[in-house]
Amino acid sequence: MPSTTILLKNCFVPRDGSLRHCHVTIQDTLVSKVEIISGATYGSFNGVGKFGEYCVVIDDFRDGENRSSTKVSVFECAGRILSPGFIDIQLNGAFGVDFSNPEIKKDDVLAVANKLTRHGVTHFCPTLISSSKRTYGKIIPLIGKIVSMDKSCSKRSSISGRASLELGMHLEGPFFASSKRGAHAADFICDHLDDHSLESIYGVEVEGLFSKAGVSIITLAPELPGAMDRISLLSKHGVTTSIGHTEAKLQDGITANQCGARLITHLFNAMRPFHHREPGLLGLLQQHESDDESNSIYYSIIADGLHSHPASVKMAYALSKSIILVTDAMSAMGLGDGEHSLGSEDVTVKNKRAVIRGTDTLAGSVASMDYCVRSFKKYTGCSHYEAIRAATVNPAKVLGLESKLASVEEGSAANLVILDDGLNVLRTLVGGRIVYSNNEKCPAYREHGRTRLVVPSKRKEST
Repeated sequence: MPSTTILLKNCFVPRDGSLRHCHVTIQDTLVSKVEIISGATYGSFNGVGKFGEYCVVIDDFRDGENRSSTKVSVFECAGRILSPGFIDIQLNGAFGVDFSNPEIKKDDVLAVANKLTRHGVTHFCPTLISSSKRTYGKIIPLIGKIVSMDKSCSKRSSISGRASLELGMHLEGPFFASSKRGAHAADFICDHLDDHSLESIYGVEVEGLFSKAGVSIITLAPELPGAMDRISLLSKHGVTTSIGHTEAKLQDGITANQCGARLITHLFNAMRPFHHREPGLLGLLQQHESDDESNSIYYSIIADGLHSHPASVKMAYALSKSIILVTDAMSAMGLGDGEHSLGSEDVTVKNKRAVIRGTDTLAGSVASMDYCVRSFKKYTGCSHYEAIRAATVNPAKVLGLESKLASVEEGSAANLVILDDGLNVLRTLVGGRIVYSNNEKCPAYREHGRTRLVVPSKRKEST
């Protein structure tokens, strides 16, 4: 099979705390070269090329009896941002698929993975809310097989055309404080953890949750009896523990962090509110980023304008930059208003607000990741670089995968997203191929993304 190369010219890449003017070359599925072109600052670039200008160059050569060809696709970015693909570590479902529905099939999960690329997402953690043993027994093996497949494909850099599940699953519950269960069904909540609780509920031994079953994150309440021992054990076996749906006090959070917990699930939501004499988990944010990564504490937040007031998002960000944007999206994402489901609960969506039917209890969001990135920048006034970091570097860091997933460097996987100044998704690349274009007529999308036909051309995309 001929080698394929794409040169992305005049893009601005997150690098060294800012956006740098670069040419980026992709060889097959990996970034092969990042060349800093000038000291131009983002927004000031006045290139001569038009966005979408595109040409294909073919090099043919013989080596003895062998003949090889290299296809070089040149795509003019004209000063747009080239970012690592977005990472969503808390996604309950989307496009009509609920990951907590025991009747879902493999094709349902893959359909979500395909459609997420239109929102710039190249990696995500399918998230199961508190469920029955029967549901866990069906869904964990189903999704676990896809996780295992994607991990294997990732080693060969051959995942194609969709967002990857290689990060693993997020099990949100059922070990919660009953008073903070939120939209999770009361019948499934467990208020203690003993030596066999995790195995009994999930149907998998702790030692194999990550390595065999593909579970990477578990959200639990740290104040529950037995929780600290389980946090230590999970951390030892490669599972990131997140603390949430909890009545935890600040000291509970500090102890949980010392035991290995590295994340707070959807800050402000389903947790003890701040009080000046007992700040609760919010007090952890004043413990600024540690030089020792093993003790750093990150927090996720849903920047949809509904789960947390914009002023609250801005305040949290002022306290700590260790923020991770998550959608917490449910099956109604991408479908609009109407009646939907989240696990065993019926959900009503109206004006982008999802609630348990007949109540005011929020039931996840219907926001996409690119929307959350744009909203976060608007609420906090942060830079483009920092907004992108919250959806790329930080989620990768909490899982220990920053260098692999959240950089545009020589040797990194070419899972990328091209963004305009408003942080709207223009193109998404997976494995070095354009898999989504906001303009279906884009020559690079037709020639490089959908087909391997090599036809020399030079065209301009109208935008």
